[in-house]
Amino acid sequence: MSDAPSAVPLGFAGVDHMPDPAVLVRAMDETGTWPATQELRRQAITWLHAGNGRTFLDIGCGPGDAAIALAEKVGPGGRVVGIDASQVMVDEATTRAEAAAAAAEFRVGDAQNLEFADDTFDGCRSERTLQWVDSPETALAEFKRVTRPGGTVVVIDTDWGTFAPYHPDPQLTQRVQGAIFGRRPGFVIGRSLRSLFVKTGLDDVRVRAATHLIPDWDPTARPGPPGFPPFAMILQGISESGAVSEKEALTWIQQLEQTARDGHFCASLTMFAVAGRKPA
Repeated sequence: MSDAPSAVPLGFAGVDHMPDPAVLVRAMDETGTWPATQELRRQAITWLHAGNGRTFLDIGCGPGDAAIALAEKVGPGGRVVGIDASQVMVDEATTRAEAAAAAAEFRVGDAQNLEFADDTFDGCRSERTLQWVDSPETALAEFKRVTRPGGTVVVIDTDWGTFAPYHPDPQLTQRVQGAIFGRRPGFVIGRSLRSLFVKTGLDDVRVRAATHLIPDWDPTARPGPPGFPPFAMILQGISESGAVSEKEALTWIQQLEQTARDGHFCASLTMFAVAGRKPA
């Protein structure tokens, strides 16, 4: 990598404005295959008591795989609606649901201003979405509002502050990470979810965490490990924070890539799942 990161929207916050949105669709598909993601999705289905005839809302549905899995659980008598801020994601989810003959519907929507009436669904789920919204507090209050009394809200999200890559310059790594997380507080939302649920007035709050291990990466084959946006995209614009310069960010990427080419790359990342019940 010899060029500075190009100016692109910040990750999943600007999918529809990317030159090639399919890059992030593929990244979401890959993240969905992580054992940690699969474990937390199974736990979410258990917490939601997904079964025949029940109704659920999936906020930030992405390409729709989790909503389609829920639709299989609720059967023809149930209802699953998925919303996403991205038209690209909604179109992809609709295509996949039609191919799977799944009774799930998808539409563009705003997690912070849901179009549904109070007490509409038996439960809500959201995965890797709150990190991108301007006000997670507002969004979670909306999830609670559209959930029926006694229903369950489940949120799965990443805590990027737990991203721990091996790098030969740990001091620069710490500064780079600080610059990234400083751009959007939601990047460390995972550790805050339990507190957020309690503050929102949800009862019986439960927490589960799962760690994804990335034991290797071939930077000649792809610009980031499977399930990650390209590192250049993640680092784009962090010099604005003043924590690191563009030159330092580029140096950090080059050193990380060299570490991977030499066969020394290893990293981990922790995701959290939290569930709470709307008071009856």
